[in-house]
Amino acid sequence: MHETITTLAATVIKITPSKKKERLFRIVVLAVPLLFFAALEGGLRFFEYGDNLKLFIPAPSNFADAEYRVVNRDVAKRYFTKVEQLPRPVNTHFLKTKPANGYRIFMLGGSTVAGWPYPNNVLSSRLLNQRLTDTFPEKQIEVINTGIAALNTHSLLDFIDEVLEQEPDAILIYAGHNEFYGALGAASTESLGQVRWIIKGYLALLRLKTVQWLRDITNALQHRVATLESKTAQHNEHTTLMGKMIGDQIPYDSATYHRAKQHYQQNLNEILERAQTAGIPVMMSELVSNARDHAPFVSVATDDFPSADTVFQQARLLEAEGQYALAREAYYRAKDLDALRFRAPEAFNQTIRKTAAAFKVPVVPMQSYFEKASPNGLMGADLMLEHLHPTVEGYALIANAFFDSMQQHGFIVKEWPTERIKPATDYAASWPVTDLDRAIGMLRTVKLMDHWPFTAPSAPGSGFANFQPATYAEEVAYRLEKKEFSFFQAHLEMAKYYKTRGEHELAFREYQALIKAAPYDASRYLLAARGQMKQQHFERALVLIKQSLSLKSSGLGNKWAGQIMLLSRRFDAALPYLEAAEKQLSKDVHLVYLLGGAYALNGHEQHARETLLRLQAMQHDYVGIPRLEKLINDLK
Repeated sequence: MHETITTLAATVIKITPSKKKERLFRIVVLAVPLLFFAALEGGLRFFEYGDNLKLFIPAPSNFADAEYRVVNRDVAKRYFTKVEQLPRPVNTHFLKTKPANGYRIFMLGGSTVAGWPYPNNVLSSRLLNQRLTDTFPEKQIEVINTGIAALNTHSLLDFIDEVLEQEPDAILIYAGHNEFYGALGAASTESLGQVRWIIKGYLALLRLKTVQWLRDITNALQHRVATLESKTAQHNEHTTLMGKMIGDQIPYDSATYHRAKQHYQQNLNEILERAQTAGIPVMMSELVSNARDHAPFVSVATDDFPSADTVFQQARLLEAEGQYALAREAYYRAKDLDALRFRAPEAFNQTIRKTAAAFKVPVVPMQSYFEKASPNGLMGADLMLEHLHPTVEGYALIANAFFDSMQQHGFIVKEWPTERIKPATDYAASWPVTDLDRAIGMLRTVKLMDHWPFTAPSAPGSGFANFQPATYAEEVAYRLEKKEFSFFQAHLEMAKYYKTRGEHELAFREYQALIKAAPYDASRYLLAARGQMKQQHFERALVLIKQSLSLKSSGLGNKWAGQIMLLSRRFDAALPYLEAAEKQLSKDVHLVYLLGGAYALNGHEQHARETLLRLQAMQHDYVGIPRLEKLINDLK
């Protein structure tokens, strides 16, 4: 019996795995899923699955000689999965290699930073860039606008490391209106819930193609189920991005209200911490919105607080009585009590000031700027289109407020050259915002306000559908919004219209608007220069041509520059341009004639004769040959 037990025990010992084998087995068990996901990730990357979700990508290379980067048009796919029309970034480019004399500013925010509803020539970042360039002509200023509609500080925090990689010299922040209903907001339809670390973790993991793939599968299944169960009907009328982002109403002082406020402060803290660690100065701005001329969207009375409508009516009475300071407080209070939170509460401005003070970051007193520019200090329709987006004048005010604050706090250099600083009124008069641009903004606002939450979901408005243009600019803008024109074509159409009426300065302003909308595109300067040459405004044309050539060397640009200099008898200056043009337009008979003339007028007889022979070989009966022969013979 004893021998049997001993034998059995020995057998058990033999078949029991050693600790080494057991450890190996566990490693294999753990490694298999990791290897599977590694292989899956590798395969998805190999087959280029999904989208490039990087914030910055290489720009097309056909518009300039230098290499540029651009804000990725698809970057908002990180945050939006349920909207049909993805919000896009503005058209902004910056040099891939930062120049030695460069000063690079990134502007972060949502739709106000993105300049909605206007075209890109109205952007506050464009005007700020121009004012800084005029003040510091020795520096190459870049104000890079990363604004995208419906983004909030969750997205800005997600952006910040990529922004810091691009060697910024300063970061400007205007953000806070989208914390409730913006992407990943506390009550947004594009939400991941209320736990901040889950939101951060998800956004970090979204760089993996596997996570993108799983998200796409999940979204496809959800969409399929929702379609089968007809659960999308409640959003069918929400045809604007704003309407589609609305989740729940949020009463003042509710748990959701405080959670959004907490996330806002935590996100700002982390953004400032990372910028501070990198040694990059930051400037934050107060938030502004239409408190006077936009009644609360949704009024909810509670045991602790009056309804927003009641307070709004009190503000009206106080204003009528001339008690403007009290009226202003009441208007802000009514806005804060609005349960549909598209306008940031005043508590967010307090958060901005408190957070900025903790990090010793300057704050742009934007409220003060807007209040001072508003009748009786009551911010309303004079500077706002609807609930919070500024007018053209409002966007200029934002640019000027940032400019003044940068000067006050010694950004770029401690002491600014005040003799170079032009008054803001100069830019208000000269900045190329046309009637077309204003009409585009007006029509986009009409379309927005035709839908929820400006109208009942069951009864959308018909303002856009029934719109009757009162001017040709409005007619062209209407056709643009119906996608019959592109922005570029619309401005060309307006330029053509003004030319036929003999209003050439207004036509030129349309070309200037195209330039400001895409100041990195060399071809737009030449387009404007052509019109100026036809009007014999040669010096104005030459400025535009040189701006074009500073971006991209072109045969046409060099030819026109040389031609203008010949006309103004700057013969020695004309020659390098014409020689450069000849390398690019060697078959241009007129150019060869100009080049021969330039050689002759500069006393280069041998080069002039060689060029004359080329011209005769190209077109023996060219009308300018006798004149060129005379110029050459006169050299003897």
